Amino acid sequence: MHPLLSKLESAHDLAGMNTADLTRLAAEIRDTLCNLLAERTAHFASNLGVVELCLALHSVFDFRKDRLIWDTGHQIYPHKLVTGRYRDFDTIRTIGGLMGYPNPHESAYDLFMTGHAGCSVSTAMGLRSGDLLRGEDQRHAVAVIGDGAFPSGIVFE
Repeated sequence: MHPLLSKLESAHDLAGMNTADLTRLAAEIRDTLCNLLAERTAHFASNLGVVELCLALHSVFDFRKDRLIWDTGHQIYPHKLVTGRYRDFDTIRTIGGLMGYPNPHESAYDLFMTGHAGCSVSTAMGLRSGDLLRGEDQRHAVAVIGDGAFPSGIVFE
């Protein structure tokens, strides 16, 4: 049913895909999200809205060494799908299943369990500052933050 998505073992597998493949993959991700919506409630609008963003980020950066921070984690589902968790995705938000948020116990692509809304920017800045102090100037820290987190005071500091 999802020939491209079912073959992804990690986001590194995106490297060999052309634009047509990535477009088909985006459709498969949306189909997977909509199928899950039929079974349980979750944060779906934010997930549907970041599919191409997720694919672009994972196509440009190597988050095995770079860092990706999803603010609050409400939009993490496409990321989980492209980082090798497709086979277990139907367990998301169930007892013993995948978490609905980042979880480093599930994948090395999840840096930490997300905290309060608005923490992504300061976390990414702290990680980047630490990298520069250690001389790791080729390492990137990327924050994905949505409109629900922008009212947080920490975002503006």
